[in-house]
Amino acid sequence: MAISVKQSQKIKGRARGFHALMSLYEENYVRFNQLVSGLPDAGRQSLSQRTNDVDLYLRILERYKYTTTVLLTYRLQCEKGEVSTPDMKIRLYHDARQAEVMSCCFRDSRHYGWLERDSCHSAIEWRWRMNHFLFKWLNYCLKSGHGFPQQKPDIDWSYFIQSVSAD
Repeated sequence: MAISVKQSQKIKGRARGFHALMSLYEENYVRFNQLVSGLPDAGRQSLSQRTNDVDLYLRILERYKYTTTVLLTYRLQCEKGEVSTPDMKIRLYHDARQAEVMSCCFRDSRHYGWLERDSCHSAIEWRWRMNHFLFKWLNYCLKSGHGFPQQKPDIDWSYFIQSVSAD
């Protein structure tokens, strides 16, 4: 079910209850499918490059008839080398047409303390924050022109696999 722009704008102002969270999952599913045209098989990875933006990486971790689990991240250069942040594991529920953040790892948590599970009073609040972050990030990626029609099998994913295994 597609959500209209007016409904999308209302998401921001809603109380952060269960119903609003389910609406946010639906909106994230729509945005994710706009970003990724056709999911590749499990184990495949893709790279989206834009001239004036950071490269966006997508890896399909699991793919089943009703669910798919993916990893979406940036690779950033810093003084310590290359880091992946945010390292976001997302589960897509194809039958329910919802996308939910399963976990997220920020390499520099001082900027994202408000997303830490310990800073939340409830599981719904944490899920709301994580999925609202995904909502904003997907919108940013779409506005920046990112997309995943192309496959890049030569990406070194060993670093990402290690970070996902730690979850």
